[in-house]
Amino acid sequence: MLNTLAPGFSRAAIEELSRYKGEPEWMLQLRLQAWETYENTPAPLGRRGDLGTLRTIAGFNFQQLQPFTPTEKDAILPEAIQSSLQASLVNERSGLIVQLDSTVVHTELSAELQQQGVILTDLETAVREHADLVREHFMTHCVPVASSKYTALHAAFWTGGFFLYIPKGVEIEQPLLAQLWVNQPQSAVFSHSLIIAEEQSSVRFVQEYNSKVEGDIPSLLSDVVEVIAKREARVEFSNLQDLGRNIWNISNKNATYENDASVTFVLADLGAKVNLETIGAGLQGNGSAGELVGVFFTDHDQRFTIKTLSDHIGLSTNAETLVKGVLTDSSRVEFDGMIRVRPNAQQTASFLSAHGLLLSKKARGEFIPGLEIAANEVSASHGATTGQIDEEQLFYLMVRGISQPEAERIIVQGFFEPVLQRIPVENLRVRLRRSIISRMSGAYETEADTWVDAQERWEIEGVDEHAVSLDGNPADDEIQLAEY
Repeated sequence: MLNTLAPGFSRAAIEELSRYKGEPEWMLQLRLQAWETYENTPAPLGRRGDLGTLRTIAGFNFQQLQPFTPTEKDAILPEAIQSSLQASLVNERSGLIVQLDSTVVHTELSAELQQQGVILTDLETAVREHADLVREHFMTHCVPVASSKYTALHAAFWTGGFFLYIPKGVEIEQPLLAQLWVNQPQSAVFSHSLIIAEEQSSVRFVQEYNSKVEGDIPSLLSDVVEVIAKREARVEFSNLQDLGRNIWNISNKNATYENDASVTFVLADLGAKVNLETIGAGLQGNGSAGELVGVFFTDHDQRFTIKTLSDHIGLSTNAETLVKGVLTDSSRVEFDGMIRVRPNAQQTASFLSAHGLLLSKKARGEFIPGLEIAANEVSASHGATTGQIDEEQLFYLMVRGISQPEAERIIVQGFFEPVLQRIPVENLRVRLRRSIISRMSGAYETEADTWVDAQERWEIEGVDEHAVSLDGNPADDEIQLAEY
């Protein structure tokens, strides 16, 4: 019985892993082809003059990691996971699936949804029991194996993972909750989420990434999410990433759309030492709509690179990307957003907005939006800002008896709140507010004692998301959105 793979990645390790799992031959061949792609693909190094996050990841010693660390299925959940579930959607969920390191250890789904044909299981089981669906959609057209060197490595060594199938016309009202825990030092966890929403179905899927790894030895989470939205399907995918500072996170999320389908990605990035995140929307279907709402908070020496793509292919498609984040200490964030309109994508409407608020002189942020327009009946706009808190706004609050830390907290709340209000799951909004307050105060406080009270004061004092200055200029001079 395989207890663990030796550190390092190799063709022999893939064969041993696949043999241990009893996979069909087609999956073994997919893994081996992915390994060849990984070996033949250079690591992305970024561009000259950037903040160096991609070069940092390229220099990471992947061979020091263990690519597979199993856990017994149906094992008793550790106390940390049980406590997290209590603070999560425990009273509101219609299903739950938990992965600990490389293994899914717990799955539950309401009897009503099972009777309607909904499938929620680990991806390893789906490979055996729903092979046709997995073979058609697993890293074929949504997140292809050859998307990057890191997606190829993921395809070669994926383990565990979540599989969700919603039949035609089924509407799931209460959210489904997935939790992933990295629990072993010097380990690599390759979790894959495959969501297939058939015609006129709907679902809310909330996924959380956590870790309980002590010490400074690094571990890796390589995550791929594929959402297949069939005609008139509606999917809301929310992801809360709160990994420890010894975790390196490489994530790739994408959705494909048929006619009149809609997918909303809600992303909250708070943890990890290094975070490379790629989010896409492949709007192939006519009348399809994509939305991305993202928030992040970085401190200490965290490094984030966030890449987004709204790829308009069909007619009359719509997309909106809104990302806001706060940088403190010596953290670095690079945002690279793109709106791409293909030649036949007429009647397109697309919007991209990204904003960073710097609370430290040592923090650095680069927010770069882009347009690639190949059609002529298009409404597309994009904009990005980075800057520090407006000193006049800060002074305005402090002369009214508010301490500087609290005044900064009020302004940060005003900066985040318009984005948080776009998050569809109320419980997730509450948890994000508490996490942001905890980051700024250095200690956990209840939302009622912090966010709500400060929110009321912020509204009274007139401090809002525009309390940001750029290069020393007044907030009124904020960069305006450029429209094509």
